[in-house]
Amino acid sequence: MTVTSTPRIAPLPPAAWPPVLRSLLDGSRQDGPGRENLFGTLAHHPVLAHAWLSLARVLTHEGALGHRRRELIVLRVAHRLDAPYVHRRHRTPATDAGLTEAEIDATAAELGTHPWRAEDRDLLEAADLLAVNSPLPDGLWDRLARALRADQLVELLVLAGQTATMCTTLNTLRTPSDADTDSTAQQPSLTVLLDRDRCCSAGQCVGAAPEVFEQDEADGRVALLVPDPDARYAEEVRFAADLCPGGAITLLDHEETVHP
Repeated sequence: MTVTSTPRIAPLPPAAWPPVLRSLLDGSRQDGPGRENLFGTLAHHPVLAHAWLSLARVLTHEGALGHRRRELIVLRVAHRLDAPYVHRRHRTPATDAGLTEAEIDATAAELGTHPWRAEDRDLLEAADLLAVNSPLPDGLWDRLARALRADQLVELLVLAGQTATMCTTLNTLRTPSDADTDSTAQQPSLTVLLDRDRCCSAGQCVGAAPEVFEQDEADGRVALLVPDPDARYAEEVRFAADLCPGGAITLLDHEETVHP
């Protein structure tokens, strides 16, 4: 699997996402970085994106398995399906869930290379089988059933399936991880000049580029968060400037082209 190949369906930039999808991304900042290309891919199908991300939110924030078990399953399925995007994306949540760096690395290795405790090993063995749609033997199922409640067992199966579906989708579409594009994304592409005296408090720029603009709760006028945004946000910032009814935003392109 070559993740640096040209995407078969390129992720849409945030400026082209429906507002509800941008809101979902903004509301999930606590889940760590690395979701923009994923969201940009799902943005091609907004209705499906909303349903998919609603399920992901339940599994992440309202699930019964617990964070450590969840991350073990996700990391192992991602490894088994050769999905570095998903595995890399979940390193931060796994750390937050209490997994050590050694344990995270070991989810992408043979099970015998790390001294897993019994329950962890059972979960990883189950993930290995579920990732490739193999049946769980009775002995493994019985061990899982002694450790987990019925709702947790159901969630385990759904979580493995959801992760496998996402891995397959991203692999097939050759969606690059955000980290793969960081070297170019972090390069500033333009400078933003904001004339607050001309701001009419419409707030459309905030909706278009929330990473760059913020609306002041006191007077309603817009404040500039990032005067030199990197290339990742260039398109949505230009869209924000076009939307501004007061003409308060001026963009200085690094090619020295001025966009009033």
